[in-house]
Amino acid sequence: MEEGVSMIPGLSRVRVLRSWGGVMDMSMDGSPIISHTPIGNLYLNCGWCYGGFKATPASGWCFAHLIARDEPHPVARFLRLDRFQRGYAIDERGAGPQPNLH
Repeated sequence: MEEGVSMIPGLSRVRVLRSWGGVMDMSMDGSPIISHTPIGNLYLNCGWCYGGFKATPASGWCFAHLIARDEPHPVARFLRLDRFQRGYAIDERGAGPQPNLH
């Protein structure tokens, strides 16, 4: 901030409560998607909601397993993309698959 103010003095008067830049990728049930897709050789590791950065090592392990073997790792077996089509949304908090409750 100090360097920014030295270049643009007007920054010293800026007050920021909070900010966000970018898209928040969140699945409908708030749980991640680690899955292959109907398109050959296209895999997804997304929808992590608020805590994805904490689960990166485990998701990487599961994702590598999926890509190498083309089958989900046992830990991530319920995190398939087609769970929404099949009606098997993950309900971890008893809140249901409603985005306004996450």
